[in-house]
Amino acid sequence: MSAVGDALKAVREALLLADKVQRTADAMLELAKEVRDHDRRLTRLEAQWDTVIQFSTSTRKIEGPR
Repeated sequence: MSAVGDALKAVREALLLADKVQRTADAMLELAKEVRDHDRRLTRLEAQWDTVIQFSTSTRKIEGPR
C-alpha cells in the first residue's frame, strides 16, 4: 500500500474507534442513570422499612409483651 492508502486506513480506523468510544460513553451514561434510579428506589424502601420497624417497636412498647 502507498503512504496515502495507509494514512486513509489509519484515519478510517480512528473514526471507527471514536464512534465505538462515543457509543460506549452513551451506554455508560444510560447505565449511570439507571443506577441512580435504583439507588433512589432503594433509599425510599429503606426509609419505609425503618418506619415500619419504628412503628412496630413503638406499638409493642405501648401494648406490652405478648
